[in-house]
Amino acid sequence: MPSETFFADLPALTDFEAVLDSRNYQPLPDDWMIYVTDVCNSTDAIRRGLYRAVNMVGAACITCVLNNCKDVELPFVFGGDGTTIASPASLAPKILRELQGVAAMASKQFQLELRIGRILVGELRGAGFSIEVAKFRTSGSATLAMLGGTGLIEAERRIKSPQNNYVISLDAAAPDADVSGLSCRWQPLQSAHGEMLTLLVQARATGADADRYYQQFYSRLPQLTGLPDEKLNPVKVSAMQTGWPPKDFSIEMRTHAGRGKLLKRFFAATYTLLHSLGGAIVFNTGLPVGWINPKRYKNSVVLRSDFRKFDGLLRMVLDIPAAKVPVVLAFLEGEHRRGAIFYGAHRSDSALMTCVVFSVWRDSHVHFIDGNDGGYALAALQFKEQIRLAGSN
Repeated sequence: MPSETFFADLPALTDFEAVLDSRNYQPLPDDWMIYVTDVCNSTDAIRRGLYRAVNMVGAACITCVLNNCKDVELPFVFGGDGTTIASPASLAPKILRELQGVAAMASKQFQLELRIGRILVGELRGAGFSIEVAKFRTSGSATLAMLGGTGLIEAERRIKSPQNNYVISLDAAAPDADVSGLSCRWQPLQSAHGEMLTLLVQARATGADADRYYQQFYSRLPQLTGLPDEKLNPVKVSAMQTGWPPKDFSIEMRTHAGRGKLLKRFFAATYTLLHSLGGAIVFNTGLPVGWINPKRYKNSVVLRSDFRKFDGLLRMVLDIPAAKVPVVLAFLEGEHRRGAIFYGAHRSDSALMTCVVFSVWRDSHVHFIDGNDGGYALAALQFKEQIRLAGSN
């Protein structure tokens, strides 16, 4: 298939368990590039109360790329304090320009350092690493990318290595990135069942053995949590509440203000306040206005949320009964002790939702889910420590 249309032409999987079968993945073309962005020292940012800003910076990396590459369907995965994006190498100039704009905004507005790295798929494959992708249909035309193979871990290792040629030097004078459509207006999603559990799970087996492990673990979740998998989604219509002004108005405004010249900050603040006021009226009254049907839109948001995904490991934010959290954690710890997995977990009473809405009436939107108060970033600390200890033994 042609390189530019590679991902668009992939057939979509409709069963999440099929996502956990590597036979359903296709190799990314050699002339595609992998971009990895992450907020450095995100743990310190969490201590400073900036995890919502960390989420917005990560989501901004995806938003600006999608805004500037509308003719090519691209795979991406949101990881809380970082993102992975795959793209034809021909799009590199515009992608790097946009990502540098996000980095400049993150530094100016939030004093966050965004690291941007890239590596050619063909280089990874030539070194013996695999990198593959699948497409998972969540609802209607809505799809999410799933990434597999050994190349993702190697790409991240090379990009984060002190001695490498993969990190992009940041340009403080880069033009502001186009993050139109990005917002964070929903209040934290309160757990309906008791707790939100953010999980990272990586099988230590490889190949078909890893597939079997992921499938068995996922199929066991209803038994461990006491809930069918569709009830584990933290995004529920009843949990979607918005107020005015939005709780995170300042973060959204500053993200859209770029490097924050006074006039642009004024226009960003005005737009955010007025646009969010219209949304608050529509969603709080529940009355359809023009092309916006709030009930239909909320139902669509539930289906278009990335609360479960795969990018070389299983990432999930689950809403489960508080009494079942120790059961899940005890099971994971037992699996870790017997050498089957590495895992990381984080507990909270709510989840965060960061939205990219290109069109309400055409159902062109996607919603990134993370656990509140640290989510994926804090779960990753436990996950990485287990890997470090295993490597030192």
